[in-house]
Amino acid sequence: MSIELRILGGARAGHSQTFEKSVIAIGRHPMSDLHFDTKKDLDVSTRHGEIRVIEGRYTIHDSQSTNGTFVNGQRVPSGGSRELRDGDIVAFGREGPTIEVHVGKAQPAPQVVAPAAPAPTRIGSETPAEKTRKSAVFDASPPDAVPTTMPTAPPNQPRRRTDERIAIAVHERTRRLLIIVSAAVLVLGGLAVAFYLSGQREAATRDREIETLLAKNDTTSRAFQARLQGMNDTALANGLRRRNDSLTKIIRGTRGTKAAADAQVRLQKDNELQQKFSRVDFASVRNVNDAAIVFIVTNLGQGLEATGFSVSKGGLVVTNRHVVVDSSGRATTINVKFADTGKWLHAHVVRVGEGEQMDLAVIQIDEPGSYPKVRSISKTVDVQVGDPIASLGFPMGTDTPMDGSAVKTTLTPGTVSKLVPDVLQIDSYATHGSSGSPVFDVHGHVIGVVWGGPTEARGRIVYAVPADRITALIQGQK
Repeated sequence: MSIELRILGGARAGHSQTFEKSVIAIGRHPMSDLHFDTKKDLDVSTRHGEIRVIEGRYTIHDSQSTNGTFVNGQRVPSGGSRELRDGDIVAFGREGPTIEVHVGKAQPAPQVVAPAAPAPTRIGSETPAEKTRKSAVFDASPPDAVPTTMPTAPPNQPRRRTDERIAIAVHERTRRLLIIVSAAVLVLGGLAVAFYLSGQREAATRDREIETLLAKNDTTSRAFQARLQGMNDTALANGLRRRNDSLTKIIRGTRGTKAAADAQVRLQKDNELQQKFSRVDFASVRNVNDAAIVFIVTNLGQGLEATGFSVSKGGLVVTNRHVVVDSSGRATTINVKFADTGKWLHAHVVRVGEGEQMDLAVIQIDEPGSYPKVRSISKTVDVQVGDPIASLGFPMGTDTPMDGSAVKTTLTPGTVSKLVPDVLQIDSYATHGSSGSPVFDVHGHVIGVVWGGPTEARGRIVYAVPADRITALIQGQK
């Protein structure tokens, strides 16, 4: 039994490999059987997983890969396996390369059974003894075997022989049966034609719907990607374009298959997500909150740069615990600067969160004054997986262009990718300097605080402390 793997996305898109072995290694390692580009297909782990033959069936095993393995959009448990079927679409990382699986099956040879030769019929050539025996058998047959009424000869004509009467009865029965069969063939033929025409109409309607979806998605994608590039989020724009191109190729190349149907569903969801993004007024979210975003520099390490946000007119600022506390103790020097300003202010630590998932701290600006603050902090995380979000902060710190001595924030859009009680996971860009950045919903309310993510996720999987933890920490401090 063989398996063909057609590469649909990534640097090797368009290639195909066929294997006849029990274990097929997959990854960016040079010794992998299904080898992805070492420098370009970075969503694929070095040793991502294996396709194995178990009891005559193919399964895919995830070797605890960084970005996960997905079969028809469903994630394979880390370190777990899932059976593969013909036509399945496998993605290595949610945004990574995809392959289409084709499993070869041995076809049994057709068996030809020769029809039994009919016994020779001898009508009118029997011996008197044979005629007598056949007549006796016929007369002893049950009424259903042959017609009970036989054609009789007119009074002035001699009576027909028994074998002739049997032949006439059989001919009459055959004629009626032929009429019934012919009528049934006509009816079935008409139904077949009707079903065919109906199927053709449905197929034509479905094709029109698919073409409408593809055209709509192309228009929406172009506008959305232009908007993302205008906000300098080329990573999300490029990832979405690659995924759309891959899904469109599947739909156009294998229309009518399960893979095409799954791709159509995924493309529809992508289109709905882009429409959601198009309805979000990111500029308004930024304008309402930008003045309250704070650039932070502490004396930890060699001068740690991070982000925070003011939550009170009196200068109370929320950031991450690791920004102001490390293994040596609390930072002794904390300098802050509000967005679009060039004036440095001093601050000190007021309170830090406790527990692994409470990477939060509250600091107080020492200089008295009336300071801008964010619009509001949500009491709970009132968003769903797939909803659009945005963060404001200073990713890469002062490595990004600034306006002289004034610091400028970066608006980064994204989506909610997972919700668990202690962690808000978002699909967005983050790197050094992003720690402490507020995460906003579409109404401009803070729903989380960025604190980190997997080191091999290339900035796209980001963890944030949920809003209710922020409220609990700063309660009574405003």
